[in-house]
Amino acid sequence: MIPDLRRSAAMDSLRELGWFEHVEWFEEIDSTNRAMVRQVKEGHVKLPALMVADSQTHGAGRGANRWYSPAGCLMFSLGLSLRDLPSPPDAGTSLLPLQVGLSVAQALAPLSRSKPMVKWPNDVYIEERKVCGILMETSLGNPEPIKDFLVVGVGINCQVRFDGASDEVRRNAVSLHEVSRPEVLAGSSTLEAVAPESVLLRFLQVFRENLNRFQDCPQEFMEDWNEHDWLADRWICVQQPHRELIGRAIGIEGSGGLCLMDSRGIVHTILSGTVRLLPSSDGRSGDFV
Repeated sequence: MIPDLRRSAAMDSLRELGWFEHVEWFEEIDSTNRAMVRQVKEGHVKLPALMVADSQTHGAGRGANRWYSPAGCLMFSLGLSLRDLPSPPDAGTSLLPLQVGLSVAQALAPLSRSKPMVKWPNDVYIEERKVCGILMETSLGNPEPIKDFLVVGVGINCQVRFDGASDEVRRNAVSLHEVSRPEVLAGSSTLEAVAPESVLLRFLQVFRENLNRFQDCPQEFMEDWNEHDWLADRWICVQQPHRELIGRAIGIEGSGGLCLMDSRGIVHTILSGTVRLLPSSDGRSGDFV
């Protein structure tokens, strides 16, 4: 009864936001990103649109990765028209993944006992473990990008049990309910504050506010990012198709690229690549050797 009431109340609240032309909540689907692309291309939904799923059979992460998505995982996709993004469109598109990740971190912050941090470009970590993954797509295996809209897929571990997960997932992932403030959970046996519906509404409110705020004052985005930058001053390795870069992460530049300073003091701007931490005593500071 309580889950049904929570879901019904959440759907009412989503409509009251007055933001989305289309809202759909699935019990099970292959992927909310795939469903969004299909339905928008076929003309079945108007943008902006929101699709949420209790279960995904083919949820995707970056590259060939799969997103572990058992019960208690909030999985949704936003379908946005490029016309809805800040101008100029190219800058808005390049910063959007970072803004989504930052908005997730800010939305979770009041619930978490530790500050949520964003690993460039958009994964969210709490206490050094991943609580959220984000995948933005402007195409889905097509030779040409989809030019008039994009899809942002988000997965947040809200009330996830990792008993059936792989060893790697159990080591590296965390669920929000495991790291919530004691006062958030006090007296709430059903963990209402960290239920997927509650977290979704919290995120959407923060994200919509940020879209307007960052457009009006871009400097606020940079300031907020610096507060939540998980890689700041850490030793990293960036793997790209034809090279590997090693150095210290020193923030991002105006279009959202990751800045890395190598051992010669040369700063490289990273627009894409796989980032991993290099082992050190604490993962931070230290001189180049």
